[in-house]
Amino acid sequence: MTHRFTLPLHVILKRKTKKDVRLSVNLNTFRAMHHRTYTEAKIEYARVMGEQLNKFDPLTGKMHVHYDYYAAMNNNPDLDNFVGAAKKYFQDAMVKSGFIEDDNVNFIVSNSEKYCGIDRKNPRIEVTIKGVT
Repeated sequence: MTHRFTLPLHVILKRKTKKDVRLSVNLNTFRAMHHRTYTEAKIEYARVMGEQLNKFDPLTGKMHVHYDYYAAMNNNPDLDNFVGAAKKYFQDAMVKSGFIEDDNVNFIVSNSEKYCGIDRKNPRIEVTIKGVT
């Protein structure tokens, strides 16, 4: 069993009276974010990812999750800065959507990430989930 997903590097938070807010999904942004904005961003990320997750039947058992990061520009990106934040939001979205029961070590037994270079037209994080025996 292998499942693939594409994670966004930004979320858009809609505003009623002000301009919408575009937030980068990275640890630097999250560290400085107000807790209400953090919660709102997490909810929006789960909504966006739910559109992909809901296309599949729920997974059971142990799994390995791999993250491939494609940067927008060559500015010596910090892999953990981008993948770490997206990983947290994505794994929480998998639980919220019912795709996996929990994101603890009883289910996600390992994960890895890799920097895959520059893709100026489509920066993203691609996720591959594989069952582990």
